[in-house]
Amino acid sequence: MFPVDNGHVKRLGVDGAPALQSLLERCRDFLELTHEAPRPDEANHFLANLPDGKTLEDKFVLGLYQNGTSELAGVIDIVRHWPVKNEWIIGTFLLDPTRRNAGLGARVHRELEGWVRHQGATGLRLVVQQQNPGALRFWQRQGYAVTGQTLQRTRTRENIIHLLRKPLDA
Repeated sequence: MFPVDNGHVKRLGVDGAPALQSLLERCRDFLELTHEAPRPDEANHFLANLPDGKTLEDKFVLGLYQNGTSELAGVIDIVRHWPVKNEWIIGTFLLDPTRRNAGLGARVHRELEGWVRHQGATGLRLVVQQQNPGALRFWQRQGYAVTGQTLQRTRTRENIIHLLRKPLDA
């Protein structure tokens, strides 16, 4: 899909589920903060979860690999044309805990932004749970603005979430 630093980002399919499951378990801190502990089949759920009205053709689960390793360093779940045409929503943007706080997230996001712009996107959206203020600060530094708040219901909890959007220049 696109290069980043000493690695690359590529689309994951069901064959990538074991590596994704391992990453999700290493990122237990984020999952427990925002939803719940990862289940044994979390990767399969992650690969198949879609917003209403979307198909797997619209969903891109992108794995970040660095330094020639086969271990996932991060994952991005993004859906095109949702909630409106030409805008894409980032459902998850997650880095291995050992790779956080070193600027990698900003560099990956910059490359992702260029890639979706090349695909015709005119804006990016995402949500941040209220109990994750560090993520909110990160996304605001990337140029996103809060456009509202709403209640998110998961299988096991309710979260107040911030809705964020970033317009993309042509």
